Amino acid sequence: MMKETKPLRNILHIGRIIGAHGLKGELKVLPLTDDPKRFLSLKDCLLVTDDEKERVPAQAEGARFSGDQVLLSLKGVSDRTAAEQLKGRLVSVTREHAVALPPDTWFICDLLGCEVHDKTHGFLGQLKDVQTGPAQDVYVVTLAGQKDLLFPARKTILRQVDLELRRIDVDLPDGLFEIYRES
Repeated sequence: MMKETKPLRNILHIGRIIGAHGLKGELKVLPLTDDPKRFLSLKDCLLVTDDEKERVPAQAEGARFSGDQVLLSLKGVSDRTAAEQLKGRLVSVTREHAVALPPDTWFICDLLGCEVHDKTHGFLGQLKDVQTGPAQDVYVVTLAGQKDLLFPARKTILRQVDLELRRIDVDLPDGLFEIYRES
C-alpha cells in the first residue's frame, strides 16, 4: 500500500509584522528566516493572516535593519495608520521567490511532519520542531505516549531526507535512543 504524500507548501513565511516604525509607513518585522539579509533583495511578497486564508500581494520598496528587526517599506503603505493595520500579518514569499538553498539543506516547514526512521530502531515518530542554534539545529521527534526525542541535525546522523515521501532516515549515535525512549 502506497502512503499518500502531502505536497510541499507553496508559500514560505519569512517574517511577522510586529508594528509600525515612524510616520512614513515603515513596518517593524521580526524575521522568521535564518537569513534576514534576504529582506534587502525582497521584491514580491505576500501579507498573510495566521490561518493563511487571506493572502494579499505586496511589493517591497526597501529594507534596513534596526537591531534584530527589519524595517520594511512596502508600496502603497505610506503612513503610520496603514502600517499599524498590518500588525500581526506574516510576510511570505512564494516558493518561486524563495532564496536558493545549498545542497543538503531544507526549509523547516518542509521537514515538519515528516516520519523519522532510525537504521537500528525503526520508526521513531514525526518531526515536530526544529530548534535552531548557532552551532547546529536540533530535531525534535514526537511519538504518542513517549518522551520527545532530540538529536542534532548533523551529516553523520542524517542519512537521507526524502520530502516527496515525507521521510527522514537517521543513524542515531549509540545510546541516544535509550536516553529518551527506554528510561
